[in-house]
Amino acid sequence: MEHQMSPTATAVLILMAIAVDYISIGPDWLRDRIAFTMYVAGIYEGFNGSKLDMWTTESLRSLIEWALTQADGAYIAGASAKALVGVLVFVVWLYGFACMLPQKASKKLGRFATLAFPGSAPWSINWRLLGVAIALALLGDVPFGWVGELTEGTNTFLAGLWAPFPGLLVGDV
Repeated sequence: MEHQMSPTATAVLILMAIAVDYISIGPDWLRDRIAFTMYVAGIYEGFNGSKLDMWTTESLRSLIEWALTQADGAYIAGASAKALVGVLVFVVWLYGFACMLPQKASKKLGRFATLAFPGSAPWSINWRLLGVAIALALLGDVPFGWVGELTEGTNTFLAGLWAPFPGLLVGDV
């Protein structure tokens, strides 16, 4: 993986995401979108390919393999655990994407566009938003095919989008 931010810039971006989320800077609809994209970019840059990333991927794959072995000779027991992890990541990606859509999009996209991260009180972290961001940042490179290209491409795009921000905020990092 080629990094777009220095380690210091990555840490600054994650801290700024926490600040935006925790302090509740701005209206809810804007704050959640900014914090979410900052979290994904920072966590992707900082932890992708790390031991935490590998542990997360392996743990989820092991859990799915265990569940498949419980089928005892059923046809579904032969399914690929890695492919199933990829499908789960894509479902989380779809949820995150739907939460980022404006409410006005529901006229064309229906109830899908009405999904939103639950609100959080001022001076608190939106844990569902953070959980989805962590899952996408750490597992976005697991899916195969065009789904994998979409999830990995989103992470890379967000990292590139936010890469200049820490330097603009605190100087050359």
